[in-house]
Amino acid sequence: MLALLRQRNFSLLWFGQFISIIGDWVLFIALPFYTYSLTGSVLATGAMFMIATLPRLFFGSLAGTYVDRWDRKRTMIAADLLRVVTTLILLFVHSREGLWLIYVSAFLESIFSQFFFPAKSAIIPLLVGEKELLTANSLNGLSDALTRLLGSGLGGVLMG
Repeated sequence: MLALLRQRNFSLLWFGQFISIIGDWVLFIALPFYTYSLTGSVLATGAMFMIATLPRLFFGSLAGTYVDRWDRKRTMIAADLLRVVTTLILLFVHSREGLWLIYVSAFLESIFSQFFFPAKSAIIPLLVGEKELLTANSLNGLSDALTRLLGSGLGGVLMG
């Protein structure tokens, strides 16, 4: 496993996405609590979840087809930059009147994620040899589990 992390391109992807996906999980945990703290409404919080889930249903398969045709590295970079920009929209939400910005941000971030994650999965075989693919996919799975654990906890702490 350590030998694989010594490969520059794979380790850059692995560490970079480890940090990025922690941020995704912080947002996933903190945004509903923030929505609820602004509105006091379970309906508004549920609507935020629904709006963030719709792109997965409608664009997931479509995004994967485009990702297969595009340069994966550029797709990942563009999707991550667009996710950052859409998350920055949340800086303008200070009251209940800005609730629509939370919805827009959650919707757009989810759309861009639909392009990012297939590109990430598809680029791994291009970065490592066939003999190392099993280990690379295992590391990828490990990072997904660790980011879920760390990001969720961090999101709860930051929101608290």
